[in-house]
Order: sequence, then C-alpha cells, then structure tokens
Amino acid sequence: MLTEIRRIRRRTPDAVAVRCGTAGGEWVETSWDQLCDDAAAVAARARQVTGADPVIVVVDGTAASVATVIGVVQAGLDVVLMEEKSSYLSDPRSPVDAVGATLVVGPADPDAAAVAAAKGRTYLEYGRFRAPDDGDDGPPPRVSRILQLTSGSTGEPRVARQTMPGVLQGAEAYRDLFEFTESDVILVTVPLAHSYGLAGMFASLISAATLVTIPRFSIRSLLAALDDDVTVLLGTPMVYRLVSPVLNARRRSARVRTALSAGGPMTTEVADAARQALGTPVRQIYGITEAGLVACVPRSVTQWPPGSVGHPAPGVRLRIDSEPGPDDDELPPQPAPDGSRTGRLYVWTLAMFEGYVGSTAPHLTEDGFYDTGDVVRLDADGVLTVLGRKGSFINVGGRKVNPRRVERLLSEHPAVRDAYVFGVERSDGEEEIHAAVVLDPQTYVDQVLAHCRAGTLMPYEIPHHVHVLERMPRTGMGKIDRAEVLAATRQPARAAVVRG
Repeated sequence: MLTEIRRIRRRTPDAVAVRCGTAGGEWVETSWDQLCDDAAAVAARARQVTGADPVIVVVDGTAASVATVIGVVQAGLDVVLMEEKSSYLSDPRSPVDAVGATLVVGPADPDAAAVAAAKGRTYLEYGRFRAPDDGDDGPPPRVSRILQLTSGSTGEPRVARQTMPGVLQGAEAYRDLFEFTESDVILVTVPLAHSYGLAGMFASLISAATLVTIPRFSIRSLLAALDDDVTVLLGTPMVYRLVSPVLNARRRSARVRTALSAGGPMTTEVADAARQALGTPVRQIYGITEAGLVACVPRSVTQWPPGSVGHPAPGVRLRIDSEPGPDDDELPPQPAPDGSRTGRLYVWTLAMFEGYVGSTAPHLTEDGFYDTGDVVRLDADGVLTVLGRKGSFINVGGRKVNPRRVERLLSEHPAVRDAYVFGVERSDGEEEIHAAVVLDPQTYVDQVLAHCRAGTLMPYEIPHHVHVLERMPRTGMGKIDRAEVLAATRQPARAAVVRG
C-alpha cells in the first residue's frame, strides 16, 4: 500500500489526499507528500516493535490514523481496527482481549490511555508512533491481517481475521465497479474501522482520489463536505434519511455523481427522497466483514428493482439453501416470481476471511462457503434482495413474523420518525412483538396502531407493545443498537403522547 502511495506522490505530491473535518467546523487537508512521509515514519517505528503484534489502532478518521494503519501494515504487523471511544477496549469480556495485543495507537485521549493501562496495554498517540524513515521501500516481511469486530451470522461479537490482500481486493472492486478516479472527492460518512468504511478508505487511496472524513458526524458537517465538491458519497440509510430533507429544502445542487448505501435496507421513500436531493440514485451495497463485497448496483447499471442489492460482484458465488432442515420452519413462505429462489444465503468470494480469533471451529462449509445467516431472494435475472435474518423472525403463537416487514409499515406512518421491531419472550415461552418508535410531537400510539391495523399486516403481526423513545440508539455505522434499545424499553413506560 505504501508503495502505491509513493507512486501517487511522485505524480501529484501537493494534491490533497485526505480532508478531515474538525469539531470546530474547520477542515484539515493532508497532501500525498505528507501522508506518504507520515506512513513511512510509522512503518519505520513499527519495524522496531517486538512482541506487540498485533497492534490496536484507533481509527478516528484523521489523516494521522490513516497513515498509522498504512504504516503498521507496511511493517508486516497485524492491525486491530477500533472506533474512537469504543467500549470494546474497556469491556471486561471483550472479544478484543483474545487478540493478545499489548499496544494501542490512537489520538490524544487521557481516558483511553487509562483504559489501556487498566488492561495492561501501552497507549501511544499517533505522533509518538513515528521514527525517521529508514528508506526501506521493499515489500512487507509478511502478509498482514486486518482484525475487525463483527457479529458474524450468530449476532455475537467476534474478531474476524482478514488478509490485507483480501481487503485490497474489495477496494479494487469498489474502484472498478463505481469508476473511482483521481478526479473524485470521496466522502466516507461511516467509521473507517468498519469493513464498509475501510473499503471506502482504501478504494479512495488506490484511486488517487481525495478522501473526505467527518469524525464527528453531524448534518452541518455533512452539508459542509457536500458543498466542497464531493463527487462520491458513502453513507447508510440513516445518513440519507437525515440529509435528504435538508438538501431538498436548500434547493442547492450537489456535485455527487455516485451515492452508495450499506449497513441495512433502505425504504423506497428514503431512496426517492435521496435521489431527488442529490440528483443521482442511491446504489445499494451488500457486503460482510467475513467475505467483503457480495453484491451491488454498479455505476454502469441505470435501472434495478427497488429494494434490491443488485447482482453478485465479480468473482462472487452464491448458494441459496432451501433444503429441509431442523429449523426450516423458521423460514416463512415468501411469494416470489417464477424462476426465483428464496432461502438462506451462503457465499464464496475472492476476499474470504481466515476465521475468528480464539476459535478453532470451522468457519466455512466443507466446500468453502460462508453462511451469512441472511434470508434472500435471487430472481431469475440474478438480482439479489435481502429479506431478513433467519434468526430474527418472531414466533407468535406458532406463526413467524418478519420484524423488518412490520418496521417498514410503521415507518410509512408520516409521524413515525424511526422504528425498530423485536421479539420478547414471555414467562410462558411465547413471544410478543415489541416496537420502539420515535414519533412527531402530539402523536398518539393509538394512531400508529390504527395505521398498522389498516395496513397489510395480519392481526398477529401487529405489535403487542409500543415503546416511545426520544431518539433511536444507533452504532457508529448507523445501525440500530439492539442492546441500547432493549435497555431503554425496560424503563418505565412513557405517556402515549409525545409533547413538543
């Protein structure tokens, strides 16, 4: 990776490699010349490290964090990628502990340093993890691994091992499928420590494009970035849901030519609003940490079925398992056009991971496929639609309810700002449907339930309990934080009306 950056520096040393937003609203720009020097200095320092492999790197979106990742990889060390302020660094039962890392490199943060010390680790600020470049421009002494937190197909947090060539394979796919060039300004709105953000980061770098990050996400910082000639936007459904109304109200055209979304399904309403706001459609991406990019809607495609994630990416093989099994009753019948297949998705890609840290159990099937745990529909034309997770269906009196479908109907109510549906087991073993919602002021829960009854839901699919929240807890990737939602809904119930 550093070799490629050196090539780019020789062509355009003063061009902007990374533009990072700050909490104060300013933008800090780092040239290819500076990024190259910083990464080389990190590599020189990392080569001096003994007994500290892998290295935990807190990736906060700054150029310093980007240079640190590049330098550690160039030195042939493994890298554990973490978000800033991640609770997994302090959690006494954190899966990160199984990695055995003793060194953490991150931004200036006394609290983080104290947490590291409590775990017996050394904490170094980015600027201190540097050494004079020794001029070593050779290849890394070994293939580095990128270690990332993932829920896998079980929902339990684990650390997945991915090779650096596998990560770059995914970055090259992004570059080619979405036609990134050195003329692009690529805004990544998600944490770079996640697989989607990391792919965006490396795709930007190998394309010689300008990478734009906003470590402290806010609508204001996002709008400021878009106003500064951003041509490619990587976001989540939440990002597009939040920014589209503001952009449409401003009626100011953006330069975005390609908009990508990952991290969850996007409703038709959000997709339509984003297209109107940006002047370009939002292209869905379906990928997983364990296997990289699985499917997408590339730039060459102009039309695709709403709600789908496009065709399999190059080199990807899919298997739809609809064979009877011990838990086959968890798959409710899905109406599908002739020629389509519905079932549990298994994938094989060119970027398959090497397994989970601390686990010796097989992570792939005997023929090398990974069980995603997702229920999908593959139509006769090869277009993939993700229907939900097999284990996510709620058992209501022997009937299986898809919570994502209930969420979609709830979200169609004009006063429902956000919704999350989940199952709760009663003392008698039966499950009930619970819905956490964020509502407009002066909206009653009864109105929302009436909307459900008037919709396409069967009586057994209507939520038994509706919890009104001030806001929906979400992770840095924009995904709903299930643990936080469960904690919030265990609090004493609020009034059924939300007052402004």
